[in-house]
Amino acid sequence: MGELTYILSIHLSSKGISLSYVYGDIMINSVNKILKQFIPDLSDNNELITLKNCDIDGKQEDFKKINEQLKTKNTGDYIMAIMDHIKKIDLPFFNKYHTMETINQKIINKVPEEDYFEWFPGVAIFKVLIIMKLCDNSKYEEYKNKRVKVYLSFVEKQPALYREDYTTFLSFLDYLDSGSYLKIIEKDIMD
Repeated sequence: MGELTYILSIHLSSKGISLSYVYGDIMINSVNKILKQFIPDLSDNNELITLKNCDIDGKQEDFKKINEQLKTKNTGDYIMAIMDHIKKIDLPFFNKYHTMETINQKIINKVPEEDYFEWFPGVAIFKVLIIMKLCDNSKYEEYKNKRVKVYLSFVEKQPALYREDYTTFLSFLDYLDSGSYLKIIEKDIMD
């Protein structure tokens, strides 16, 4: 259910031209379609990315090795070192989370809730709730109710700062619970 887009970003530093990062991220189009109803400007990459690769084991060491290849002045070796990194880190990540349901099962159902923010950048709570709703996750109601209480506690402490966010959040929940989102993601569900 829902089309996933895999994004590879290679970031180079102009300081001595070296590899800073390679990111492998996943976008779920149906999640973004629903988010756009409440966050009209999704141009920020953190908002567009649904799931980021938190598997950081060996990444920094890989970057050091890749940048060592650059010193040899052999562009082909440098490019091959980047490709090897992508094969070792990013492609397995994409293969592991190849559907929204696998993201639901392997992350939302297994990762502690306080760690969701590491996996889901930007408005993590909204993204998690959308995925839970679309995947008919049995924890949806419990998680939703916890988040409502947290939002309400912020509003009670600083109403001027949080009331508008709380109202948006309640509208978002009404939208999900009413099933109104089905109209905008019908095509993704059929694919």
